[in-house]
Amino acid sequence: MLPVSLYGADDTEVDNFFSVLPSLVEDAYDDRPYQETLFAITGNDAIEHITIADDWDNQTPFIWPEDIVMEVGMAIQTIKYPDVGLLEHLMTLENVDCRRLSIWMHFETNVYPIYTKEACLGLEKLGLPTPYLPRDIASYGLYVQRLEGLKLHAPAEGMPEIGLPRARILQLGLERF
Repeated sequence: MLPVSLYGADDTEVDNFFSVLPSLVEDAYDDRPYQETLFAITGNDAIEHITIADDWDNQTPFIWPEDIVMEVGMAIQTIKYPDVGLLEHLMTLENVDCRRLSIWMHFETNVYPIYTKEACLGLEKLGLPTPYLPRDIASYGLYVQRLEGLKLHAPAEGMPEIGLPRARILQLGLERF
């Protein structure tokens, strides 16, 4: 049964995507900086995790007052996958958009996908229009739903077992499709 988030998809293209996905991501396990960042995230300190994720993404370190640090930490620790609504107010912070939030959430949870223009274009090739609008939390929410639908719909042989989060495998595969 097709998940609601995939209604309208081109069945042939989706099947094609999953048939080539293992070859598209076969080198993903060689990405040492990503893996080192992934495994550096330990414990429950969301602010430390943000710092590690920002370092991976070459972002300028944030300098926030203590009350903002507490608010950010609480939002990140409170949100439950696949919801993104609680993150919207964090976009009022300087240099914070959906892409940056997606990186924080990806490394914090391993289930949120990293939001990229290339992956959105890959979804479009599957017949799933998904806008890349980094200042619009709804577009990121749609992206999360689309990738969750792909996870649910994936045939067993379509998702390679390479020890990386499924969200990362799908994101990279869509970028390269």
